[in-house]
Amino acid sequence: MSEFDFGGHRASEFRHRGFWALFAERHPEERARLARRGPWFWQRGLSEFGLVLSMYVAPSENVVGVFFGRNEKLGATEVWARLKPFQPAIEARLKLRPEQSAQNLGINSQWRVNCFAEDNWPAMADWLVTECSRFEQAVTKVLRQE
Repeated sequence: MSEFDFGGHRASEFRHRGFWALFAERHPEERARLARRGPWFWQRGLSEFGLVLSMYVAPSENVVGVFFGRNEKLGATEVWARLKPFQPAIEARLKLRPEQSAQNLGINSQWRVNCFAEDNWPAMADWLVTECSRFEQAVTKVLRQE
């Protein structure tokens, strides 16, 4: 393996504390909306709807993404079933391309990026917050129409 070959990294090698510290530094407004966080995710609470948006990093797959997660404390349970009737309208507002989503994550968006390259971290953090905000706006507009 050459010094430029980024393959073969394991998730355990990812400096998640460093990434989320940079995330919080670049987006201090997210702290006030924090519902829960872990080594691989940061959840933004949407308490009005009993929902959370999970922003995550999956370094072993070279992916960052956003999806509607689970958080019992905020009442964010059975989220995918609750959102299923609204999924077409939410996805229509998001205008996601098929390659942007994973089939097993409900309404979601992913960006393929080398997570181990720390010079990508600012763009990754910014993309997560921007995409999360797009999701929030879409779900808010759709659910308030009901």
